[in-house]
Amino acid sequence: MGIFNRRAKKERKQFLDIIEEEYSNLSQTQISKDLINAVSKRVADYYYNQYQTFKKQYPKSQKRYSTFQIKDLDHPYTYEIIIKVLKEKVGTDYEKYATIFLQMTLNELKKFEKSREEFYDMF
Repeated sequence: MGIFNRRAKKERKQFLDIIEEEYSNLSQTQISKDLINAVSKRVADYYYNQYQTFKKQYPKSQKRYSTFQIKDLDHPYTYEIIIKVLKEKVGTDYEKYATIFLQMTLNELKKFEKSREEFYDMF
């Protein structure tokens, strides 16, 4: 394994660790470690790839895109990733877990899903 592969693996792991810790803290043992890991891995993979792209697009922002920032989790696409993983892993019970991950009420979750559906219907 080359030095670049080791560095990439270490950076990706850093993203995963930060995200997993955040979601573990939010869930306060209400969500299994396996489910937290599945969601965290998918979110970390997405953001790691995004950050790598942004590093290339915005070379002056290398420092900004070197370390994952928790504030980036508060984004509609992150919510979509979480909902998708939960639907895959727990099926119809996804709402129970989504409200915890997303820190939303059930009504807020339903409103979010409806607004995203309307958004995608425009295309």
